[in-house]
Amino acid sequence: MYKTVRYVYGGRFNSRGLWRHPDRSIDDTEIIVGIRGVFRLWCDGEEYTVAPGDVLRISPGERHYGQEETDDDISFYWIHFKGAEADGLPPRHFHPESITQTELIIRQLLHYASTEGYPRESTDLLMRLLIIELNAEYKRLDADNHPLFSAVKEWVRVNCDLPIKVSDVADHFRYNVDYLNRVFKRFYPAGLKAFIDEQKLQRIKASLLNDSSTLWEIAEKYGFSDYKYFLKYFKYHEGVSPTEYRQMYCNLHTNNK
Repeated sequence: MYKTVRYVYGGRFNSRGLWRHPDRSIDDTEIIVGIRGVFRLWCDGEEYTVAPGDVLRISPGERHYGQEETDDDISFYWIHFKGAEADGLPPRHFHPESITQTELIIRQLLHYASTEGYPRESTDLLMRLLIIELNAEYKRLDADNHPLFSAVKEWVRVNCDLPIKVSDVADHFRYNVDYLNRVFKRFYPAGLKAFIDEQKLQRIKASLLNDSSTLWEIAEKYGFSDYKYFLKYFKYHEGVSPTEYRQMYCNLHTNNK
């Protein structure tokens, strides 16, 4: 998975006064690790915030740029590499609990790269170690210990029988929709809307399999005022109609005591 990884170049950036990330695209993969200050970066059509401790990965060929100048004292590490397999890449954007070990590896990597006497293999090995460490840090994140994620997940679970939307969740928790979805995607990459749909569908499928309510009654129970939309919604997500789903697993051995 990591044998083809090759370090290209890297460094530590420090801003002087007003600064905006230039508009560019590159031929290799870049990892940015925030050290000081906060800036926003558009990458492949989506905006990301880089704060101290944040990790952002930019893929080859992706246009990325800052849309506005900042007068914050900005500092971050930037590392370019080639060769990682898709399943071995660090996550796109996340915030590890600690970057102490990550920063240590980066500093070693940059030291070896700028000091004569070290063979090329040393920087390649450290680059591989950095990727391994970032992936390990991401896996160590315990999503349920993140207070906002946990609160949102529980609120959606309790209220998914209502016709709730992402904007309803954001209004309830008094957060901007984009910010709330970005936080949620750290732990559930498909996003908040997909999580709402998943929770609702899980309840609908349980009702289809476990009680004798009519489809009309199930649609009404889970907040669908339009019966035809309920049928379309279910088939869009599951690939079969509610009736077909109910009939798929109806031949069960049942014993009563």
